[in-house]
Amino acid sequence: MKYDVIVIGGGLAGLTASICLAKEGRSVLVLEKKKYPYHKVCGEYVSNEVRPFLEYLGLDLNALGAVNINTFSSSNVKGKQLHTKLPLGGFGISRYTLDYALYQLALRSGVTFQFETVLSCSFEENGFTLNSKNNEYRSKLAIGAFGKRSLLDKKLNRHFIHKKSPWVGIKAHYRVEDFLKDEVSLHCFPGGYGGLS
Repeated sequence: MKYDVIVIGGGLAGLTASICLAKEGRSVLVLEKKKYPYHKVCGEYVSNEVRPFLEYLGLDLNALGAVNINTFSSSNVKGKQLHTKLPLGGFGISRYTLDYALYQLALRSGVTFQFETVLSCSFEENGFTLNSKNNEYRSKLAIGAFGKRSLLDKKLNRHFIHKKSPWVGIKAHYRVEDFLKDEVSLHCFPGGYGGLS
């Protein structure tokens, strides 16, 4: 089947793009390598500037358990601390919850999903051809919404893929009774930082 648009990657960018396109009457396929729901390494703080957009798409953030955040704190490697109010503020929500809610909304909007890894993408005869291990897909347009350093980046020989990254990201969820629920914080240590929300 040929689609109007194929979106490669089903994170926040891919999901929101697919919903917007489907609302405009386009036939959309999202190719995502993992089935929802799943956890992602992410700070899970979202600025309030995107709240109206997410609500326009059809999300009820309060029903999803979003927690309002209006305070920021930070500490440097020597332990000096800063505390301030966030004028615009934001909210905390797990990517497990947010991505899954957007996925369900995309399905209701008419978006088609296939859970497989894109191995190649080419443009010829005014259209895109994408291949996975077992399937071939065609579209008028393709949106690359996949994460940096993906398999497709290697296939496309992107310049940054040849440079090794010295960074690693780790995420964990904890139950802490005395942590301020309306605060997001960044704490520096030699060689990196830790974020809490």
